[in-house]
Amino acid sequence: MSFADRRKKTFEGVEADALLVTTPANVRYLTGFTGSNGQLLLAAESVFYTDGRYKEQSETQVPDLERRIYSASLKFSEVLAKDVADRGLTRLGVEAEHMTLATETRLRKGLDGIEFVRTDGVVEKVRQVKDRAEIDAIRRAQKIAEDAVSSSVGAFTGGTEHDLALAIEWAMRTNGAESVSFDTIVAGGAHSALPHAEPRDVAIDPDGLLLIDFGAKFEGYCSDTTRTWVGANAPDEIRKVHDAVVRALEAGCEAVKPGVTGADVDAAARKSLESDGYADYFVHSTGHGVGLDIHEGPTLAPGSDTVLEPGMLVTIEPGVYLPGVGGVRVEDLLVVTEVGYENLTTLPRGPNG
Repeated sequence: MSFADRRKKTFEGVEADALLVTTPANVRYLTGFTGSNGQLLLAAESVFYTDGRYKEQSETQVPDLERRIYSASLKFSEVLAKDVADRGLTRLGVEAEHMTLATETRLRKGLDGIEFVRTDGVVEKVRQVKDRAEIDAIRRAQKIAEDAVSSSVGAFTGGTEHDLALAIEWAMRTNGAESVSFDTIVAGGAHSALPHAEPRDVAIDPDGLLLIDFGAKFEGYCSDTTRTWVGANAPDEIRKVHDAVVRALEAGCEAVKPGVTGADVDAAARKSLESDGYADYFVHSTGHGVGLDIHEGPTLAPGSDTVLEPGMLVTIEPGVYLPGVGGVRVEDLLVVTEVGYENLTTLPRGPNG
């Protein structure tokens, strides 16, 4: 889908004369602009805005839109106000979830008489269904990340959680990733009972329990996977937990298909853990969408009424966390297809990697 097609599809859902897009990921999705400062007036005649640092970059990346360059002496609010007036716009949608009160106050000074319409997730809803190019980018990010973890864990002869996290991130960056999707989680032993544990300068027991949550970015798109290794020194209970978590993962994956809701998938994984007696130790949702952001729609959680469609990317990541003992999370990354799903994750799920 071209950027023009994306803008057209998104504009169809705007219940105002125009939508001011300020979220970097949304701006990138609709224009292709990768800089740190850009805005889009999404309208019948759209306009892209940035400052002087990105004049040349925007000419290359956003050649199909009118472009406005602002500065300290010619502020964005002033340039925007003129375009709004020239187009006769009276109702301006804003991304309420991302716009601060301070920014809204500044904009209102130059847009006297313009009604601000607070919107929620207009662009994000369109972003949920990926096109082939987006899926291919995520597929590539997934391979880079998996190769990095396989090589790093295989070569790791001793060191701390922090050492291994750095090795994984270095391997991703040197093998094609533009960055990491998020700070790599490496947690050994009882530390793995923290779902979002931060790597410590604590030595890893190579024969113990080790959880690694990792992802790479390629062409702006994220991957996300978790694996848990259970060595000979790991608590006996953790072996049972690992088996239960893998069963829950399988149940969640098998529930993924067009027409089901996020709550349906979550319920499948949760029911599996309940049958194994671990539901009380599953403290987060079953999964989430992945794309330009590491966490985006759809959400796979209780109460989620989003209906899955072909082209959506979702994680399935059940986890069980026993305080003082350790945690197990096993996570795959799936594409919803016309008949079910395609699993982009190729790493073994077993307790020994």
